[in-house]
Amino acid sequence: MRVMEYIREHREDENPFECVILPDGSVDAPAPSHIEKLAQIAGEDKISLNKKMEKNMEPLFFMVEYTGCMLVWETRVVEPSHPTKEQEETLELLYDAAMLSPGFKKEQAGAEYEACVRRVKE
Repeated sequence: MRVMEYIREHREDENPFECVILPDGSVDAPAPSHIEKLAQIAGEDKISLNKKMEKNMEPLFFMVEYTGCMLVWETRVVEPSHPTKEQEETLELLYDAAMLSPGFKKEQAGAEYEACVRRVKE
C-alpha cells in the first residue's frame, strides 16, 4: 500500500500508530504482529527463522535485517543495517504527517546481524 493511502486510512485510529515499511517504500499493517508479518514477508515460519539466527540475537533485529523491512511504532523505529532511500522517504512522510512522536527512538540492526544474515542467505 502506498504511504499516503495508509496515512489516510489510519489517521483517526484510536490505537497508537504502527506499520511495516517494505524495501520499496510501500507500507503494510503489522498484523497479526510485527514478527508474524516479517515471517510472512520472508515466506518462512518462525521456527525455521529462529534456527538461522545466532543464539544471542534478538529475533526482532534479525528479522528486520533478514527481510530488509523497517518496523515502525509511534514511538520507535527499527531499521535494517542499510535502509533504502524509499524507506527513508516513507519514514519522513509518516513523521511529517504526525504519525510518529516527535522524539521517537530509532534503532538499527548492527553489523553482527548483517553478517549473520549474509551467512544464512549464501
